[in-house]
Amino acid sequence: MTKRSAKKYPSLRFFITVTIMIIVAFVLLLSVGFYYIKTSSILRKTSRDSIVRELNQVNDIIQDQVETIDSVIPLFMSNEIIQDALENPGTGINYPFSVERQMSYIYNSSALSEKNFTDSIYIYGNDNAVYHTYTSGILENITNTSEFLQNTVDPSDPHLMCYASSLHDQNMYFARNLYSSNSGNRIGMIVININARKWIKYCAKMIDPSWFIMLFDDDFSLSSDLGTSGKKLQALYPKLTSASNSILFKELRFNDRDYFMASQPLGQLGLTSAVAAPRDVLLQNLNSTLKSYLLVTLAIAFIALIAAFIISRAVTRPVDAMIAYINEISQGNRSTLPPEGFYQEFHVWAQSFNQMLQQLDTYYKDIYQQKLLIKNAEIRALQSQMDPHFLFNVLNTIAWKAQMIDNEEIYEMVISLGSMLKMNTLSRNHTFTSISKEMEYVRLYVYLQQMRFEDKISCDIQIPEQVLSCQIPCLSIQPLAENAIVHGLEPKKGKGHLIIQIIESDNDMLEICIIDNGIGFETIPDIQQIAHSDKDSHTHIGLKNLDKRLELLYGPDAHIKITSIPDKCTTVSFHIPRKEASHDL
Repeated sequence: MTKRSAKKYPSLRFFITVTIMIIVAFVLLLSVGFYYIKTSSILRKTSRDSIVRELNQVNDIIQDQVETIDSVIPLFMSNEIIQDALENPGTGINYPFSVERQMSYIYNSSALSEKNFTDSIYIYGNDNAVYHTYTSGILENITNTSEFLQNTVDPSDPHLMCYASSLHDQNMYFARNLYSSNSGNRIGMIVININARKWIKYCAKMIDPSWFIMLFDDDFSLSSDLGTSGKKLQALYPKLTSASNSILFKELRFNDRDYFMASQPLGQLGLTSAVAAPRDVLLQNLNSTLKSYLLVTLAIAFIALIAAFIISRAVTRPVDAMIAYINEISQGNRSTLPPEGFYQEFHVWAQSFNQMLQQLDTYYKDIYQQKLLIKNAEIRALQSQMDPHFLFNVLNTIAWKAQMIDNEEIYEMVISLGSMLKMNTLSRNHTFTSISKEMEYVRLYVYLQQMRFEDKISCDIQIPEQVLSCQIPCLSIQPLAENAIVHGLEPKKGKGHLIIQIIESDNDMLEICIIDNGIGFETIPDIQQIAHSDKDSHTHIGLKNLDKRLELLYGPDAHIKITSIPDKCTTVSFHIPRKEASHDL
């Protein structure tokens, strides 16, 4: 059979080092997490402020350009040729050429020509006259455009209006109704066709190249990022619109990339502007800062590891020394621990250990002497032991002779005494017996006492049939019955009555009660303090022995309880758990 190897345990030094490192690592991880969350929050707030600032700047640029467009319209209406053509349609044959030449002249002398994002200008009269001039090299279908504009522009709106056409997805049309300076009636409208790509590129010239701006309405979407399709932009519109005119800030995923986006409606134009900035670009400083912080954290962890090793070595050095001394003591090379002056706790430990060694030495000597005494007592007991079978045979002989002379009382008493001796001998090998067997022994004892006192003592046994098979410690009822007869009923004048009672409780407990109407106790004795007396054999030492056995078997709740009213009633009882007996004597 192979010898099992001894289990290896971690050393105290290892435990201290690992514990310190775990604590340091936990604190550092918390600090890294707090630093990341706090820095991320600050960067997010800074990014939001930056994006909102850029959005406001873009909106200011758009508003400036819209005002520039709106400010050019009065220049066209102040021209006499254009005004006369609109107020007096059909009076001149050269109006189309003259009007369009004036339109071209006015445009080239205005601020719009410097921006270079206007494609064409239309002026429509009430007589369906169309005056048109190109301002760039991009040509368009005038008929289709005019039909779209005349069907779309609201003739009752006096403000500047903005429209987008499905015919030209790169164009935006700014339109205003024209009114007569004389009558105040509507005489036509002017439409300025803006190249949306050039215009939004102009508006986005101040923002970071990785950012882009967007313009939306229900049917139109435009982005300064030329690689973005209109369908994808249109899908963002519901997410970036707000019922109020306040700025809306969100983090959205677009084109497989996360963006911070801010948006705001543009008032009467019916458009919503938005600025988008890549999240990874804005937070790249966070990652670089976090890397630097992690390097510092690793350096701190390395220093903490060295410090933990030094501290653990300083703490465990006295322990190692004491372990070495204890090993020497176990081998007999040393009798005591030397005093340890490094730590107060170890000094106290050494003193306590030396006191324990002295106590163990004294205890060992006492045990050795006790074993010698017990051995001698066993030898004397063996020398003086009488064979129990010899006693049973003698008692049976006496009983036989009593029966031969027809003395039934002596016969019954001798048979009862023999049965008691037999049961007492057999019970020495068992701790428990059944209640039925215990009561057989009690009945024999009570019978002998009744024979002794003749008619002075009567006995009543009140035990339910269903508990007779339950377990009870051997010789636990007889000592109480003996105590009641010897100390309660025997000194009593007149007849005495003894009741042996077992009561079932609801919590699976049995209460064993011995009740008598003897002289009782003036003062209830402390069972634990009862001492053995060689002079008086009628002490309560039996109660003390039984009480100690019950405590060892069932705990302190099983202690014997005594209640007494002198000369009237005395009850001695104890509680045990209900349990069926596993064997029977």
